[in-house]
Amino acid sequence: MDVYLVGGAVRDQLLGLPVAERDWVVVGAEPATLLAQGYRQVGKDFPVYLNPHTKEEYALARTERKTGPLHTDFECNADPSVTLEQDLFRRDLTINAIAQDKNGELIDPYGGQEDLRNKVLRHVSPAFAEDPLRVLRIARFAARFPDFTIAENTKSLMCDMVNANQLQSLSPERIYLETEKALSTDNPHRYFEILIEVNAHDALWTEFDSKDLVRLKNWAADNNPLHAFIVLASSLAQDDVDRITSRWKFPGIYQALTALTIRIRNQQVDDLGAEEIVSNLYEMDAFRRRERFEEACRLARMVEEAEGKTLAPQDPWLTYIAEAAEITAASVDHQLSGAAIGQAIRSAQIERIEQLK
Repeated sequence: MDVYLVGGAVRDQLLGLPVAERDWVVVGAEPATLLAQGYRQVGKDFPVYLNPHTKEEYALARTERKTGPLHTDFECNADPSVTLEQDLFRRDLTINAIAQDKNGELIDPYGGQEDLRNKVLRHVSPAFAEDPLRVLRIARFAARFPDFTIAENTKSLMCDMVNANQLQSLSPERIYLETEKALSTDNPHRYFEILIEVNAHDALWTEFDSKDLVRLKNWAADNNPLHAFIVLASSLAQDDVDRITSRWKFPGIYQALTALTIRIRNQQVDDLGAEEIVSNLYEMDAFRRRERFEEACRLARMVEEAEGKTLAPQDPWLTYIAEAAEITAASVDHQLSGAAIGQAIRSAQIERIEQLK
């Protein structure tokens, strides 16, 4: 059997980027061959195996044929007669269809190296259209490699897939995972821009508009997908945030932290009295979940900076929570008990905030 390094590892190596993980293709072998060598099968639908020593994935060379509308509706052929070129033919982009043999020689039957040099994202074959997730995947690559352009025939194919309503067959979980990867890049706005260009935006993100993308573009990205989402969604109504996070199965922290950040942004803290400030701190659970509250305060300032606003040197909310949190049960009359202790703490906090204003 012959083993080849394939996909992103070869691409990133050629681009001079760190290689995060390595995937391998095995040509001329049967499952029994790998199992006899201690490999463990991990793919239920595809013949993928874990190397017992490196834990890296080794997949038998295969061809696929679409049999239905769902992403799982594929017929897989992993016969030992399948060639490396046939396996590479089913991949999404030419830059991901380059293989490397054990001697370091490159096998590039579809022009991936030339497209790397020219910085072009180009589909390998018409089989690209068989998986609608590739529309999102190309948009995500555009975010990761912002100086690459999408080949016109590839963009046209993406539009055809969108217009044929193929995105409707994608599960929310797949859409979320691809979006999370895009939000983790240095240029997450590009992901949404490309989806707009191929008419996919309305099927996925109707709540966002051009102002949201400008803010995301101006943000100093920190590769944290949660932060990127909050910057993008921070001007939405709470109902819109709830719909997006529910529709695409975002983890609960996305909804909760975005909602808190929006509330902090919308509060005109300078116009609030001391009692209102303390009430807000309790309503926002700032004492019990202080770390989350302070993160939301920092994110709110991050959003304001992305909008080009001039900020005060110190966030008043951070000042208020720091001062109010110093008042504890030990700070009030020890003879008090029950609810009276909480009332005394709250009164002392109001008094402390009053002194700061």
